[in-house]
Amino acid sequence: MTPTPAWRDPPILALMLSETVIWAAIFYSFPALVLHWQAEFGWSAAPTMGAFSLALAVQGLAAPHIGRIIDRGGAPFAMTLGTVGALLGLLALTRITTLWQFYAVWAWLGLMMAATLYDATFSIVTRARGPRARSAITAITLAAGFASTLAYPLTAAVTATGGWRAAIWVLAGMVLILVLPLHRLASARLEAEALNRDPASAAPPPGTRAMGRPGFWPVGLGFALTALGAAILLTNLLPLMKALGVPDDLAILAASVIGPAQVVGRIILTLAGARAAARAVTLAAFLFVSGAALAMGAAATLPALVLVFAVALGVGNGVISILRPVVIREVMGEAGFGESAGAVARLSLFAFAAAPGLGAVLADAAGYGAVLVLCAAAPLAGAALLRRLPA
Repeated sequence: MTPTPAWRDPPILALMLSETVIWAAIFYSFPALVLHWQAEFGWSAAPTMGAFSLALAVQGLAAPHIGRIIDRGGAPFAMTLGTVGALLGLLALTRITTLWQFYAVWAWLGLMMAATLYDATFSIVTRARGPRARSAITAITLAAGFASTLAYPLTAAVTATGGWRAAIWVLAGMVLILVLPLHRLASARLEAEALNRDPASAAPPPGTRAMGRPGFWPVGLGFALTALGAAILLTNLLPLMKALGVPDDLAILAASVIGPAQVVGRIILTLAGARAAARAVTLAAFLFVSGAALAMGAAATLPALVLVFAVALGVGNGVISILRPVVIREVMGEAGFGESAGAVARLSLFAFAAAPGLGAVLADAAGYGAVLVLCAAAPLAGAALLRRLPA
């Protein structure tokens, strides 16, 4: 039977739209507005960015627990409550006046990220669709790849006329009007699909936590190491290129290419379809991230190579975001998938949260050359771990 295209599949179309908006509202709003918070409250960069690291750490801590709720049929509850919580967090953000309040709100939003962003969404889709989930996941990530394209110009335009609080109010309104009903629709429809499948196929294995399941550590550490290398490159992007002597205009161009390159990688994977073996393509994506770090290092001699860096990093990251749930299901099985996916995500989110500080400390201690060596080596180690898994 020919699969239904995503735009004709109501729950998947709903998630394509809602995930784009929720990513813009509670993830990309931070980098889009961080300079405004620093300017208004007089906070320096390090303590301000620490709030986002805290949000990612909380998301990582919560992810397996949200996954376990989804495994037990609680998808409509978890996703709806998470969306309402995200709305309340955004409204609270407009009222903050101190740094501790800022941290408290972002810790709360990190918890809501665990219930509403990719890991929860992919767990819901996999529980409902099983082996057919890959095409739906690809469609969702392809659409949500434009979340930053929505967040940056929207917040810039609203902030220019009404200030950053007005921008947050607009994002909160979009969450209320678009995300909440769409998340409710999609999660309810997909949970109904899951109940019509063989319940035993997705039931959590009794007495076995995700970290004790076969294949967890090679998969979890493989993706986490690659996330660490990619995140250090992303969060230290402009300082790296400045240290390497890349002209400012070329540096900005390279930074702007990464997002579209992610979309290109996802489109290529979409066109390849099931013919592309998930683990083989994932290994290639890990090598792309490692190669990106090497291209960045070579840009000290030939600055134009930063464009190769941007394309390699974007394509690698774009493909990894789709294939991580597919590889988890292949290796760890469908039973208890939500908890498994959340536990793997926890390691990657911890790595992403640690990346800005680790990159800065290593740069101060040993220079940006050492940073690039780490960024090239970490994904290679991740690929080696993934290759050790039995076929």
